[in-house]
Amino acid sequence: MTMSRGATLVVAICSICSGLGAALGFLPGFIATTFRDDLGISKGQIGLLVGLYFGCTGLGSIMGGRLTDRFGARAVVVADMVSVTIAGAFAAAVGTYWSLLVAAIIGGSGYALVNAGTNVAMAHAVPIRRRTLAMSVKTAGVPAMAAITAAVGPWAANRWSWQHVIWALVILTILAAVGAGLILGNDRNGEGGGDTGSLVPLPTGFIWFPVGAFLLIAGSQPMYSWVVPYLEQSLDASPSVAGGISAVASAVGVVVMIFSALRSDRTGADSRVALIVVLLFVNAGAILMVLLADAIGLALAIVGTVIGIAVQLSAIGTMHATIVDRAPGAVARATGWTMTGYYLGALVSPTAFGVVADVTDTFTWSWMATIALLLLAVPAWRAAGRVAIVETTNV
Repeated sequence: MTMSRGATLVVAICSICSGLGAALGFLPGFIATTFRDDLGISKGQIGLLVGLYFGCTGLGSIMGGRLTDRFGARAVVVADMVSVTIAGAFAAAVGTYWSLLVAAIIGGSGYALVNAGTNVAMAHAVPIRRRTLAMSVKTAGVPAMAAITAAVGPWAANRWSWQHVIWALVILTILAAVGAGLILGNDRNGEGGGDTGSLVPLPTGFIWFPVGAFLLIAGSQPMYSWVVPYLEQSLDASPSVAGGISAVASAVGVVVMIFSALRSDRTGADSRVALIVVLLFVNAGAILMVLLADAIGLALAIVGTVIGIAVQLSAIGTMHATIVDRAPGAVARATGWTMTGYYLGALVSPTAFGVVADVTDTFTWSWMATIALLLLAVPAWRAAGRVAIVETTNV
């Protein structure tokens, strides 16, 4: 079954807005060296920028679901693009660390809107048999943005300034806001276009979704926010080489995620949580490879980074499809609760990773902690898998 042209446009703009909405949050990790040289800040302070951004997203995610139910997908997605535009313009214009902190709060809070808004829009537009694929393509907007930023960001920041990189992002978010306003509908709730989804309770046991999401992202997020400075500082890679490795890993990750999504859609909703569990184990193994590369060499880090980013993306795309499987009548609220756990993990992880690296003067203990978190996520997702799948008529 193929998607209509309208559904394809919805998926495309949701993917673009998801990527741009996250861009300010990931940027400090990609150009950490430039930030440290220009602003004289520590690893922990860089981690705080990333953690604060996604932490604000987590704190605002439940409210983001409620606002989506009230105002509709189009309004909240456009609002997110506007918030990132304002945040980026402020940080670039002022050019200080405190302005970056303010931008993290504004942009991160706005990003809480885009997850619920895009999930609701896609639940209305996309057939069930293409759900994981569509959700994975939407999720791919984030690694696609990361690939471009990791490849171009360090070079552009060194050649011009980090402010120029943010100004380029601002221009893109303005264009995305216009696109979302023209393409997305005023969808609310659930799956079939009705307005009763806000009355449907979340299924029993759904609490394991935010718990599992917290552990998944807490264990896997440093592969984005810290692998570039790790390659530079522990393996003596140049900024352009380290950024290039991350970019290639993100690009390969998108391809792997799409194939994983196609397989998930073929095997059906019953297989999705089991797939997430397998991906968690593989992700832990990939991080172990990155850790051991400090003793073995850069080649092992490249392989580990590619695998780790690929399986993380596959797990996240599958997670979004699983949310709709389990709560099709309350997609916005289910997404809000799940993403609260997800982004609280993104608040804790990069900051703690940087602080531990500062205190121990090594990345070893930080990487080991991420492996432990991914292994803890396995029983949480197994518990989430016991939540009943709800059959729907959107085929």
